[in-house]
Amino acid sequence: MTQPVLIGGKGNMSMNRRDFLKVTAGSSGGLVLSLSLPGCAGIQTDYGEQDGSWKPDAWLELTTDDQVYFTLARVEMGQGTYTGLTTLIAEELGVAPASIKPRFAPAAPEYRNPLYNLQLTGGSTSLATSWQPLRVAGASARMMLVAAAANVWEVSPAECRAVEGRVIHPNGRDSLAYGRLVELAAKQPVPEAPSLRSRREWKYIGKERGRLDAEAKSTGAPIYGIDVELQGMVYAVVSRPARYGARVKSYDDTAARRLPGVLDVFEIERGVAVVADKYWRARKAQDALTIEWDNDGALDVSSEQVFSSYHKAADEDPGERERSEGDYDDAQQGAERVVEASYEQPYLAHATLEPMNATAWYRDGAIEVWAPTQAPDLGRIAAARVTDLSPDEVTIHTTFLGGGFGRRLTNDYIEEAASVAYRVRKPVKLIWSREEDTRHDVYRPAMLHRMRASVSGDNVTGWHHQIVGPQILDWYVRNAAPASTRGLRNSCTALWGALGCSPRVSRLPRIIPPSKVP
Repeated sequence: MTQPVLIGGKGNMSMNRRDFLKVTAGSSGGLVLSLSLPGCAGIQTDYGEQDGSWKPDAWLELTTDDQVYFTLARVEMGQGTYTGLTTLIAEELGVAPASIKPRFAPAAPEYRNPLYNLQLTGGSTSLATSWQPLRVAGASARMMLVAAAANVWEVSPAECRAVEGRVIHPNGRDSLAYGRLVELAAKQPVPEAPSLRSRREWKYIGKERGRLDAEAKSTGAPIYGIDVELQGMVYAVVSRPARYGARVKSYDDTAARRLPGVLDVFEIERGVAVVADKYWRARKAQDALTIEWDNDGALDVSSEQVFSSYHKAADEDPGERERSEGDYDDAQQGAERVVEASYEQPYLAHATLEPMNATAWYRDGAIEVWAPTQAPDLGRIAAARVTDLSPDEVTIHTTFLGGGFGRRLTNDYIEEAASVAYRVRKPVKLIWSREEDTRHDVYRPAMLHRMRASVSGDNVTGWHHQIVGPQILDWYVRNAAPASTRGLRNSCTALWGALGCSPRVSRLPRIIPPSKVP
């Protein structure tokens, strides 16, 4: 008969050493751990092919070989989510941030930004919206791992500590690595109110330790959208009208088709696409195209007209009051002098380091897209809108982003890639040139700021600030709504309602972005 063997501490174990090793080391699976997080139901992701592997409801996966995986629900575009959000998980889980392996989240409702009810990264909200749920996820996992070790040792969990990926026995000498505990931790109840570490206990949060992605980016290891390579891939470029709203009237592709490597030339909604076996061959063929544009429906507006309309609106419409403290009229009436100024901010291109690009592959009745996008779920809708597919038949693989600044919330480049891939039935990488990226950017909209300040002596006694500009987010949501089949319009109407937006146009794919209208 096998006698229990003590693994540190006093007293008999609840299982013998052989059974403990059989459970913890004999499996190739991961942590069977259920974290019940608000708004996060169980989902199936692309990650983890090991038998018995289990992924938490939203973010965390631990394996028996001491690997910790973190599903990053906010994209990394240089702003530091890769480091910041990983640090939150690491702090509460009790592991070094550098030991965690982040991976980008698939498009799924569970990963939506709660402030927008959309899966998007923007508005400087990533850390604020993740602060509590990610810490709760890490703390829950830590407490379950500690409880598993305490059961093995037959000691109180309160007497154990979780440090650097190990649970330390009360004697301070013996310990168990997380990897040996994951199968047992999975059998522990999920804490209803996990204990978060206090500020004085923080080892990583608020400490300068360098960015987790710095070394990889310095060596060229991360895969950006423009780095994606698939077997049998072809390349596409698109010629677009110089004026917003213009359409293709006619085109002559005779010379383009004669050039080496050209596979096809055809019209899509946004212009004329050229497909070739190599990128520069597609560019050469694009130069050989002759296109006549129909400008009847194109916008004809100048910057002067835009700002004239802004000033008129400022004169006639007080707008919505966002913040009010005290009484400015009283302050102005009693002031020694009033200083007034108006500032006009022009349209500006985002000028991301990585131009717009996307790779798409239509096969077996579905389409896969690899893209640097700030809004994967809107990318699914964009691809579905230009095909006869539903969003459920579109898979978005998010890559690193070479800059975003809000530009990659608009998925026009995904639309183009999906349109081309749907026709050619091959993996297609579509790339915008630097010139195209600047010329056809969805520019940061022009804004007007009118300011008045009442001054007495050296003191500012009152401040009045009036801002005129378009409602940007309203346009993003409405532009994401397809005007096609399979009830997609109804699903997007639900998104509008969640954001308090009202659809005000009927032909949604041609919605004018705020950078194009006065």
